[in-house]
Amino acid sequence: MKLTELPLDTWLVIEPAVMDEVKLLSVHGTQCEAEAERDKRNRGLRQPRYRAIRALAPVAGAQGCVASPAACKRAH
Repeated sequence: MKLTELPLDTWLVIEPAVMDEVKLLSVHGTQCEAEAERDKRNRGLRQPRYRAIRALAPVAGAQGCVASPAACKRAH
């Protein structure tokens, strides 16, 4: 799922995938629920892989580039 497609103002547990994509694993009503789910999934892993997040606004990159045109071309 693209970062720009994540539900807004909702607690989520995700697994980072490639570049601007993540795997949405679960949706939660509270931060505590999301963090408990994240901790459960990360238990036993050497490096934490799962994250609890709350998307508050669309990702800035989807809004357009505010940098110079040259920087925008490098970013894409």
